[in-house]
Amino acid sequence: MYKKILFPTCLTEFCEHIFNYVLNLAVENNAKLWIYYGLGRESLTEEELLEEIKKGEELVKSAYGKKLEEKGFENYMINVSDGDVVSEITKLARNAHVDAIVMGTGTKPPMAAGEDIRVGPLGQVTADVLLWSPCPVLIIPPAWVPGLTRR
Repeated sequence: MYKKILFPTCLTEFCEHIFNYVLNLAVENNAKLWIYYGLGRESLTEEELLEEIKKGEELVKSAYGKKLEEKGFENYMINVSDGDVVSEITKLARNAHVDAIVMGTGTKPPMAAGEDIRVGPLGQVTADVLLWSPCPVLIIPPAWVPGLTRR
């Protein structure tokens, strides 16, 4: 069903649980997996930005590399960039002709995170990706994460 899957991550514990689902989905569908980590808007020189991108790639490898190896899964790419995270996610999905974006909700209450209270539990990035995505967005609820919410 899915041949290309995009997993945007913020490298939190919540994302680790979502990655388990995404990896199994990619394996079951024999799909290519893009792992995206956004740096946000940075005001850096080109040299500093390249260094931050390398650091971001290492963080992603550190977070998910072992699980990828354990599954013997090699059909993946890591993409790290600066800029508006939502724009970068949707641009990557469009340019790579992704079949689905799989991501989680926000894990903090909107007021505590300083977000718009009208966004609710989705979180700002998830809500905006859902609105701007060029493909279906599969949102993994917090109830799937042990200890995060009640089932």
